[in-house]
Amino acid sequence: MKTEDKYAPQNLNDVIYPNTATALRINGYATKQLEGHIMLHGPNGTSKTSIAKLLPYAIDGQNAVIEDKHFDDVLGQKNLKDYLRNACSYNQFTGGSKFYLVFNEFDNTSTKLHKLWTAMDDLSDMLMVIITTNEPMSIHKSIRSRCSLIQMPAVTANAFLPRAQQILKAEGLVLPDNQVLYHLKQVEQFGDLRKYCRCLDELIFLNNSGLPIPAAPSPVAPALTVVKVKSK
Repeated sequence: MKTEDKYAPQNLNDVIYPNTATALRINGYATKQLEGHIMLHGPNGTSKTSIAKLLPYAIDGQNAVIEDKHFDDVLGQKNLKDYLRNACSYNQFTGGSKFYLVFNEFDNTSTKLHKLWTAMDDLSDMLMVIITTNEPMSIHKSIRSRCSLIQMPAVTANAFLPRAQQILKAEGLVLPDNQVLYHLKQVEQFGDLRKYCRCLDELIFLNNSGLPIPAAPSPVAPALTVVKVKSK
């Protein structure tokens, strides 16, 4: 099994956040100190989908009710507001605090969205919309206006290193930090957690196959500059 699947986050504590400020904001929603609709935006492989999947359960526990239809099917409802109102009412009757619409890669929708932002206003006490996107400006400004935008920038190799070491040790592979970091740096330009995990897959493959794992190059000492002093 690929490491990205085997070691996928099981809760928000497993998520690799780009910085402390973002982690604090997500925790604010998880603990109900912050409320409202959110839009997670940034490049591929930055934990947007993982957060969108796990956040409802952090808020409402394992009984969180999340819409399971594709966003185009939801938006295609003949009377969207009544559809969502009924879902929200049933959810509150069963003890949930919110009904969750999780729309991943929402910039791909071609549906008109005026019914959605009207429902977001009218049902704000019962409904939470969580959107992920690579292109926030491609989503209608009226939807953006109703969401708190949370940027998920590219993940650095240094930020991923602690998780990389946890995964490698779980797979029976112990390497020094500088060696692991050297290999992660080869894909750092993508800032993509999937790329980092595929890098780990290759290291684990080499180890399991009895093949040598390339070491990190030794740092090159800076050349000394010799200054000649003219004698008087």
